[in-house]
Amino acid sequence: DTETKRLLEQLARAQNADGGWPWMPGGGSNDYITLYITTGFARLRHLGVKDVPVGQAVKALGRLDDWITKRYDRIVENKTQKNNNLDSTVALYLYCRSFYLEDRPVGQAHQRAFDYFARQAHKHWLKVGSRQSQAHVAIALHRLGSTAVAGDVVKSILEHSVTDEELGMYWRDTEHSWWWHRAPIETQAMMIEAFNEITGDKDAVRECQIWLIKQKQTQAWKTTKATADAVYSILLGGDNL
Repeated sequence: DTETKRLLEQLARAQNADGGWPWMPGGGSNDYITLYITTGFARLRHLGVKDVPVGQAVKALGRLDDWITKRYDRIVENKTQKNNNLDSTVALYLYCRSFYLEDRPVGQAHQRAFDYFARQAHKHWLKVGSRQSQAHVAIALHRLGSTAVAGDVVKSILEHSVTDEELGMYWRDTEHSWWWHRAPIETQAMMIEAFNEITGDKDAVRECQIWLIKQKQTQAWKTTKATADAVYSILLGGDNL
């Protein structure tokens, strides 16, 4: 597809030498943007899209691993290892990185930092600031083998849900905020992915998908990012909605 090729070339040109992507071409690498794009490549492959050129994403992993290690080193320097140092960007890193553990295993230089933040996720998931981040943590832990904790996260999320015959499954904390990790459509998409991958709860997946479609019918998926996340989560379910 010509358009796909053009967009991939555009991404390749925008990628900096360190593997990261900037907010705008020519700018310095940004952690969140790099995580978002790297996750996007992984999601395409996860959906079964053929010939996804993940080379760009794998290149970015070196920078992302350096970034998480620098965060860990600052924590050690400040002697705050016992504090809760889990935040939404770290949760997104763990989720993103969990897609690529076979493509590029965490290197020896970064293993201590990675293991530290995985333990932080294991211990502090309930305190991380949003449901979207809790889902990021749950999926990462599930892929790392901590299936019991991942199940606890999903159980906790489900306990706060509401199911309506017409609207489907949703949460009364509508997550409206300027923060990316509280965006409602993107958060709902992560609920679907967590239920689909961790517990295989097809009923919950479908009810959450219904809510997403109702939002499209009555309002809109307000941004391109929200639309991409919504489409991803709807395709995950496998049904022809």
